[in-house]
Amino acid sequence: MKKILFISTFFASVLMAYDAEQIADMFFKLNPSAEKNKVKPNHTKGFCASGSFVPSKDINKKVDIGILKSDSIPADLRYSLGGAEMNDKSKTRGLALNLSSANEVWTMVMTNAEINFAKDANEFGRFFEMKIPVNGKVDTDKIKKLTNEVKSYKQFAEYTSKMGVSRSVANTPFYSTHTFFVKDAKTKKMRAVKWKFVPVEGIKNLSKEEEKSFSKDFLRADFEKRMKDSKPFAYDMYLIYANKNDIIDDTTALWTGKHREVLVGRLTVNKDEKESCDKTVYFPSNLSSGVEPPKDPLFDLRNQVYAITFGARQ
Repeated sequence: MKKILFISTFFASVLMAYDAEQIADMFFKLNPSAEKNKVKPNHTKGFCASGSFVPSKDINKKVDIGILKSDSIPADLRYSLGGAEMNDKSKTRGLALNLSSANEVWTMVMTNAEINFAKDANEFGRFFEMKIPVNGKVDTDKIKKLTNEVKSYKQFAEYTSKMGVSRSVANTPFYSTHTFFVKDAKTKKMRAVKWKFVPVEGIKNLSKEEEKSFSKDFLRADFEKRMKDSKPFAYDMYLIYANKNDIIDDTTALWTGKHREVLVGRLTVNKDEKESCDKTVYFPSNLSSGVEPPKDPLFDLRNQVYAITFGARQ
């Protein structure tokens, strides 16, 4: 009887559905100073920038997306590190981007990884919960055990282990992770896509020697110098169309092989906005006409968590 009770309790905990309130609370537990200081509990360290997005000449013949009808679109951005990381020599990077025209807004929240670490609310919640200190200590053995046992965690750990430490935000690629749906200009049907922002200067990482010698704030220093020297940089945005057998409702699914790619336009970053956007919330649910939201279990949850943590910072 005790064995049956233990097994049923175990599976109940594994299948527990975490809600947005619980996950937001975990963010603040992982970053205790965030609520007190009214800062973002996730992607805490970052800086703001602005620029413009110019759609490619023939993009409106391929997709029917409202905001892309403009010749040039103002852009505001926030670069960040992953989670509560405060050292630029960590691997994960984030980019939150707002494109705003007179009648349209398109918000994109991206990272430098093509996949996510969790496929649903249960995995998402457990991922953060296992990292919360108990009596001041993080259970590293538990983290290691779950990382090996949960396929999503293990795959993400293996993926990030192969990533380098990007030497500049100007040399960092960014990906949508979620699969969205865009309206085809000819058929008017919605097509499943992901997108990526590819740095025009190329993807470049620190050498092992540079990792040891660079400061924990080298990204900010590099960006400030570029802007002070009037050296803007840019990314080319591409839509990546799903193939027939690609999984489109799971953010941990890595698309492989050849895909149709369409150049959407070029984002140019040319101004340092300091920390002016730190109080801003970037909702991925802000979509231009002609773009429909993902169908995976995490998209709505992310927007709810953002709303909760934003409210806590007011």
